[in-house]
Amino acid sequence: MQAAVDATPVDHPGRAVDLSNLGNALRIRFEQVGRLADLEAAIAAGQAAVDTVPVDHPGRAGMLSNLGNALNRRFGWGGELADLEAAIAAGQAAVDATPANHAVRARRLSNLGDALRVRFERVGEMADLEAAIVAGQAAVEATPVGHPDRAVYLSNLGNALYVRFERVGEMADLDAAIVAGQAAVDATPVDHPTRAAMLSNLGGALRVRFERVEELADLDAAIVAGQAAVDATPVDHPTRAAMLSNLGNALRVRFERVGEIADLDAAIVAGQAAVDATPVDHPDRAAMLSNLGNALSSRFERDGEPADLDAAISDYRAAVGMGGAAPRVRAGAAHGWGLAAARGGRWLEAVAGYAAAIELLGQVAPRSLKRGDQEHLLAELGNLGADAAACCVRAGLIGRAVELFEQGRGVLLGQALDTRTDVTALAEQHPDLAASFIDLCTALDQADELPGLTQSQVGEDAAATGAERRAAGVAFDDLIARIRGLAGFEGFLHPPPVAELLATATDGPVVVVAVSEFGSYALLLTAGGVEAVPLAGLTPQAVHDQVIALLGTLDDTIPAPQGPLGEIVGWLWDVLAGPVLDRLDVVGPPRNGGRWPRLWWCTSGLLSFLPVHAAGHHNTRFDPSPATVLDRAISSYTPTIRALAHARRTSPLPGGSRVSLQDDGRLVAVAMPHTPDASDLPGAQVETTSLQARFSGQVDLLTGPQATRQAVLGRLPTARWAHFACHGTANTADPSASRLLLADHQTRPLTVLDVARLRLHDAELAFLSACETARPGERLTDEAIHLASAFQLAGYRHVIATLWPISDLHAADIADDIYTTLATTGDAAAAVHTATRQLRGLWARMPSIWGSHIHVGI
Repeated sequence: MQAAVDATPVDHPGRAVDLSNLGNALRIRFEQVGRLADLEAAIAAGQAAVDTVPVDHPGRAGMLSNLGNALNRRFGWGGELADLEAAIAAGQAAVDATPANHAVRARRLSNLGDALRVRFERVGEMADLEAAIVAGQAAVEATPVGHPDRAVYLSNLGNALYVRFERVGEMADLDAAIVAGQAAVDATPVDHPTRAAMLSNLGGALRVRFERVEELADLDAAIVAGQAAVDATPVDHPTRAAMLSNLGNALRVRFERVGEIADLDAAIVAGQAAVDATPVDHPDRAAMLSNLGNALSSRFERDGEPADLDAAISDYRAAVGMGGAAPRVRAGAAHGWGLAAARGGRWLEAVAGYAAAIELLGQVAPRSLKRGDQEHLLAELGNLGADAAACCVRAGLIGRAVELFEQGRGVLLGQALDTRTDVTALAEQHPDLAASFIDLCTALDQADELPGLTQSQVGEDAAATGAERRAAGVAFDDLIARIRGLAGFEGFLHPPPVAELLATATDGPVVVVAVSEFGSYALLLTAGGVEAVPLAGLTPQAVHDQVIALLGTLDDTIPAPQGPLGEIVGWLWDVLAGPVLDRLDVVGPPRNGGRWPRLWWCTSGLLSFLPVHAAGHHNTRFDPSPATVLDRAISSYTPTIRALAHARRTSPLPGGSRVSLQDDGRLVAVAMPHTPDASDLPGAQVETTSLQARFSGQVDLLTGPQATRQAVLGRLPTARWAHFACHGTANTADPSASRLLLADHQTRPLTVLDVARLRLHDAELAFLSACETARPGERLTDEAIHLASAFQLAGYRHVIATLWPISDLHAADIADDIYTTLATTGDAAAAVHTATRQLRGLWARMPSIWGSHIHVGI
């Protein structure tokens, strides 16, 4: 082939075909031998072929497909995203230029689908994965059962379905992946060179199904397939390392299920061989190092050998340091590093591992991704902030504990707060950069409104899916880097140090609560610094059990007096609130009409479901030193410390603790007494009628059919206060879709994302008199995604919200009590506190009635 190219004049029309064929052969040799020079030469030949033929040349589609394959392989070697983008663009162009009934279109579709799947695994954009499955399915359907290439198409489709199972969790996808993978293996001769990879892929899917349904036969079959894949692959073949690593994973999982140490030893041998066979700069080495670290950690936990822990930490650390690997792989390795070190009692090492994982969160869930994709990727990493904080305390690094707790939580909220940063100083010195910053912030706020790819699209949109979003995210990060390079702006949008976080405690303590298997602590931020209070009874399992009990209580149509919720608030006092208030020396109500102490709760994980402000043994409320929070202090909540600092910076009043409708202030009141497909709320009309009487001439009322999503979004910027008397629904599986039910909620619901996109500069108070408006998501509790945080992000410095469903009658009563206090004092937090105590006086044994409302903000 080289001789053919050399013998053909540069301007000869047939030379491009020879170049493309040469490039294809070079790529295949690279796949067999692993010599990078072959791949570079393949891409050079393929690009030259494409560049020298007209756009309408009949052979150009094949040349593009060949070039795309080579670029995809180079991405796999070097990790440069530009190669993968170019591979997808070339593959898409090849498909577009191939007639629907052409014999080779199936091959080009399968190649494109494979590249799209790879990009999903690197970037995390769900639209890529959906497009990969559509392309893969089309390739299989277009190929007769006896066709020799059909097995490869089935295997590629199976890979994509398996990946979608990991992303979405639908068992139908995993079952279909195994069926496709098994069909691919069955249709491939035993001595065919592609069969080993098919076996390895099938084994991976079988192992994952075992982890879901616990059928040992699946795991045994996975190990048989994995071993057969290794045995069929030459020792020096470039793909053997990945097959060894997959086999090692399956063996480790069987050890964890069966307890046979021989399986674990074999897993470590296979994992080490995989690492040794992989070049030190290959991106896949990070995953292999991490897999080996997992097996070594398991053996350390079994045998306690320090050498295993040393080796595991070393492997995890090496994986984290591989910049060309996918951020999620590196972050997962860092998490493993921190976890292994902590379980071995090496606290400083654990802090280093967790800090590395937290540092990578922004890359794992970049601004260029859609919100749902970001949420899924963050959910994979779990309780980083609290575990990091606990390890810091164990290591004696109390200030660092606060910093890592803050950086490891509320990542999406932090990104949104970044786009609302005051750029006055930047505008004065660099107006062009300030203008670009504002423009990009606007683009990012609107990113989730960009069109995505539907299941039926496999056209040019596949290559362009998310292109605008990715471009905005990359441009934003580049701009921040430029700004940080300017004198005086080095700290622009950097994570805040503990000294800056302490400034939020000027009006009262901020209580950061970290719940971890490594010890739970309340970190008390006061004007004097940070102090850690051990909370021995606040274990992750205990919190989990209390949340389950709470959710079961709320499902009861007729809550019993006291019952589980009464026990929960008592437990919260014993294990959390009591020790905290005692350490703060807040031991009783103020004397002689003095000012109530204030404090802010910043909780993590599942603890966010529980009513810490209502903690106590309320039969002691008349004692000189009552064992209740309500009778000792005014409580507020903040999703993160940064959110509290942001609200204070944007307040027009000193301290920002007062709200007022004086000076022609307006209040938008939204009432839904009758809601389509929902129960009536007669109390909603009562609430807004009361508001109109109390604030005569200042209330803009939207009720019934007038209260549409668009009308409400258009009216909110015109008012200082907002009151919603309607149904609310928390979507715990997809918290960004939690919503307020308005007149058109069936077609255009008012969601968390809708509210969070707002930028309201004069907003003060949002009263969400609706059900569960401060209830977090189940898998993303540390992201504090709910309607209350959305309204705070939109600009409201005070938000009154609810932790659980509330009755229409009591909602109207408590709203009236709150506004009575607000009208005279302007103190939103105190108004909620006073109203809660008053309602408790009537329903002392029913905390479900009086414990629902909370104050969020300053």
